[in-house]
Amino acid sequence: MKKIIYIAMFLASSLSFTSPTWIEYLIKVDNPQNAAKIVAATDKFMSSDFVKNNFKGSLHLNAYIAGGKVEETHSFALLQPSLAEHEIWLAKVSDPNNEEVRKFGSVLNANSEGVGSRINVFIQTYGTPSNKDTVWAIYPFRTKASNVEDIVEATEDLNEAIKDSFPGQFGLSERMAGGGMQTHLYTVGYESLAEMEQWEDSASRDTGLSPFDKEMDKLVEWHEREIVRNIRVYDSAMTLQDFVE
Repeated sequence: MKKIIYIAMFLASSLSFTSPTWIEYLIKVDNPQNAAKIVAATDKFMSSDFVKNNFKGSLHLNAYIAGGKVEETHSFALLQPSLAEHEIWLAKVSDPNNEEVRKFGSVLNANSEGVGSRINVFIQTYGTPSNKDTVWAIYPFRTKASNVEDIVEATEDLNEAIKDSFPGQFGLSERMAGGGMQTHLYTVGYESLAEMEQWEDSASRDTGLSPFDKEMDKLVEWHEREIVRNIRVYDSAMTLQDFVE
C-alpha cells in the first residue's frame, strides 16, 4: 500500500503557481542493481512519444553524494515553467489507461521507496547559467518572511563581489511545501566536484563570502548542506539555461 501511495504522490499535486518551479521527488534505493533498473526505466519513459508530445520541462535524475536524510539516496527533480504547467502534465500521467506511465511506475515501485516530495519556486538566479553543471550544492535555511528582502539584497551584494571569480551558477528559491522547517534554499551548480572543491579552497571565495556569511547569520537558521550529482538530464522541452534565464 505504501508504494501505491508513493506513486500516486509522484504523479499528483494540487498546488498552482505561475513562477518557474522545480519539484523534487525523493526516493530510497537499496542497491546499485535497483538503481540501474530505475535509470533504464526512466531512459525509456523519457524517450517515449508520450513524453515527447506532452512534457513541457526538464527532468533531472540525481544521486545524493552528501547530506540529505538517512532515507533518501536519489531524487527526481522536475523543472517546469510553473506549477500550473506541472498540473497539466500530472493530469496527463494520471490517465489509468496510459501504458507508458504504468510500466514506468511499476519499475519505480518495485525498486525504490518513496521518501517525500518538495516544491520550490525560483526567486532569482546568479552567475553563469550552464547546462554543463552537473554537481549541485544545496543550502536550505529557515527565515522570517520579513527578512526576505534583506536576504535578496545580501545575495545581490554577494553576486557583485564574486562575479569575476565564481565559476558556476547559483539561485535563491522559496520552499513552498515539503521542506519541514525550511523556508528557502540556495542551489549552487558546478561542472564537477573538482571545480567545487577548487572554488571552496580559493581566497576569492573567502573574501567574497565573508560579508555575506556575517549578514546571513543574522537573518537565517542554516540547515544541513546537501550535495547531489545529475545521473541523467532529460531536456524534453526546456534546458536548465531556458529555465533560469
